[in-house]
Amino acid sequence: MLLKSSNKVVPLAIHVEWNRINLNQRNPLNLDEGVIHDSLKHAPPLVFKGGTFLGRHLVPISSQSFDIDDQPRDKSFDPNHVDALANKFTLKGYMKESQPPMGILSEGNKFNVDMSSGFHRNKSCNVLGQAFYPVDIYEFENDLDKRVARNKTNHHQDLTLSQTINDYVSELVQAAGAGEIEKNETAVEALAYRLASGDKTDKQIKAIVDRAIKLIGTVYSNFAVYSSKKGGKAGEHTLTNWLESQGIVKQGIEHRTDEELINQGYVSYCAAEGDNKATWARAIFHGQRLGIPVWIFGYSSTRTDDLLKFRNNFITEFVDYKNIMIDWASSIMKSVPDDGIDEDAFCVKFAGFLNQHKLPNAANKGRPTEVGLVNAEGKSIKFDYLGECLTLS
Repeated sequence: MLLKSSNKVVPLAIHVEWNRINLNQRNPLNLDEGVIHDSLKHAPPLVFKGGTFLGRHLVPISSQSFDIDDQPRDKSFDPNHVDALANKFTLKGYMKESQPPMGILSEGNKFNVDMSSGFHRNKSCNVLGQAFYPVDIYEFENDLDKRVARNKTNHHQDLTLSQTINDYVSELVQAAGAGEIEKNETAVEALAYRLASGDKTDKQIKAIVDRAIKLIGTVYSNFAVYSSKKGGKAGEHTLTNWLESQGIVKQGIEHRTDEELINQGYVSYCAAEGDNKATWARAIFHGQRLGIPVWIFGYSSTRTDDLLKFRNNFITEFVDYKNIMIDWASSIMKSVPDDGIDEDAFCVKFAGFLNQHKLPNAANKGRPTEVGLVNAEGKSIKFDYLGECLTLS
């Protein structure tokens, strides 16, 4: 297929503004118009059905916008991959043979680019301090053509992270959920070959189709991964940022006096296991010492195919460990209450789970329906630090 002929280009005013923003900014990869010119020879723009190429530009990182829910990966954020990319850039610099990420001029802000790929490369630029990066600008005739194109841009043979089978399954399910294709095997198979041809074998594509057919109409989605790292290089998708987004105090007790902790009313911790011994030890120690509740927020640190099973196991682990603590306390007491423990006095409580399962919602263009703090079934719940432990309800 030939590159679609068009006289359309990125408006000159936008190109000039990007150059103005880039002027005198940090540029450890030594990117300039000469690099762009050479890269077009080594990695010519990709050709997409329904797509028109508007040019390759050095777009400021600050002008690149990502909707995490539109990323074509089943696991939206991989902090380890960001670190690996940053290390590769440090060792090898910018590789002209690498296909740049793809973007579309934003409708809301003419100087912004809505990025369809390159999420991890963008984050690695933040780590390096690289202020701008090459982007291939396109426009598309419809959403389905755009979906196919953004997946094709992730058929990598170089340092970038290529699509997994789960990535393609997720895209098929989301396309069906968004009404872009019919919910039948013929339509799913046709889109699977459009998405994965050239990246996966026929056997792999058939496996992708089989898995997607079983999942369409059921709960399946992109999977959010939260990093436990802290600091400016940790990225946006961290446990710290999630807690802040929900109006919950930052976890632990660091950088706060006992008086400040007591005044905030509770302590929070995030845990990947319901019986995490380090978390329980800290929770009991600080809860008893300060006389305030300690709330545990559960999450899966890696992708899991059965999030409901994980969450139910987490709750079971939490309750079992709690009972061990009660049995231990009872064994050293002179008398044991016949009517059980005072739940209000037991300082360690379970609040709920971080939202991770983003099932497609056809009524909202396939966007995720699991939002904020959720219970085991993925239903949103409200956090009240004066409330009762979720395991009691």
